[in-house]
Amino acid sequence: MLLLSILNLGVVMAVLVYVFRGAPAGPAPVPALAADARPVAPDVATPAAVVTNVVALTNEFRWAQLESEDYKTYITRLRSVGCPEETIRDIIIADLDKLLAPEIATALGRRKDLRYWHSEEEEMLNDVDPRETFRHQQAVEKRKQEILRELVGVDLARERMKSSGKEDYYERRMKFLPDERRTQLRELLSRYDDLEGRVQGDTAGGFKTLSAPQRAHLRILREQREEEVAKLLSPDEKKQFDLWLSPTANEVRHGLYGMNASEPEFQAIYDARREFDEKWGGRDPDLLDAETRERMEAARGDMEGEIELKLGPERYAQYLRGRDDDFHVLNGLVTRHQLPREKAAEVHGYKLVAQSYREQIRTNRELTPQQKQEALKALAEEARKTVLGTLGARAFADFERSGHGGWLGE
Repeated sequence: MLLLSILNLGVVMAVLVYVFRGAPAGPAPVPALAADARPVAPDVATPAAVVTNVVALTNEFRWAQLESEDYKTYITRLRSVGCPEETIRDIIIADLDKLLAPEIATALGRRKDLRYWHSEEEEMLNDVDPRETFRHQQAVEKRKQEILRELVGVDLARERMKSSGKEDYYERRMKFLPDERRTQLRELLSRYDDLEGRVQGDTAGGFKTLSAPQRAHLRILREQREEEVAKLLSPDEKKQFDLWLSPTANEVRHGLYGMNASEPEFQAIYDARREFDEKWGGRDPDLLDAETRERMEAARGDMEGEIELKLGPERYAQYLRGRDDDFHVLNGLVTRHQLPREKAAEVHGYKLVAQSYREQIRTNRELTPQQKQEALKALAEEARKTVLGTLGARAFADFERSGHGGWLGE
């Protein structure tokens, strides 16, 4: 409400400028005397009569003079009274939100006349498909975007972020582009995100894995997206786009978690991974024959060897740690429980040691199956005891519930 009050104040001030600019300047003229009138000396005993002149303004302003059912006319009138462009954009956005709000409400599937005996919330869990609701909301938002761009030539998503002080994932990573092309690229990427979401379906909620046809479809969509991006951007802009938003760059950044890596380290890993991904990144291992899969794994080994050589053993070990989702989860855990940051690295180190010992036990030919089973059980108990002592009871319980502590009992 405060924002709308400020916006309306801006319009009112502009209107007042318009009104007073047309008002008569200086004092009102004194009426002329009649031709046969004689000046009369004032009687000191009689007070002079006070004459009140009423000036009628002919340019009285009414808000209806600006309002119009046609947005283009409405905007033209706002500009004619000096309304700032930013205020005009805010007025139109607020008006569009209000105009299309009933469509959003309809998509939510809620009763218009809710009674206390209605079990609406429980029924909606089963009767309303949240994916359909989301798609409908996205369609309405897209209509708003198209209308706003046609009327005032701005991107709705960016305007919303400006007013809330936020920047979304794409906006923060596309500042190397001018506004117009940034908007075009945002729309292109959002369109393909929507297409990929439709292919993935329930997998977004973790209900099932992708089938081979779904994976093939996704691969085609990503190739098409890459082609469209390349057409939209110049070669230099495409290089920047790849460094910020390509799958290869995202994978590299994922592995750099907790390393405080330098730009040369990023570039060393990125160059090695990009060379591998350009040849093998679009290949699905499950669809390859044994010989091709073997060549792919050999190429992967060469890539990892090149990265280790460039980073050195210690930094490469940190890079491998950053690629492990368990390490990410542990960092979130110690943050929530206000534990020292070093605890995450410490527990992850225990994981590597436990896995190494477990592999040695399983491959030891001198141990009987019974001895192996007892040794593995003792190792699991020792690992649980060590991690419990490191994290504390509450954090340890959260770690087990997260599903990322499975290695403790293997």
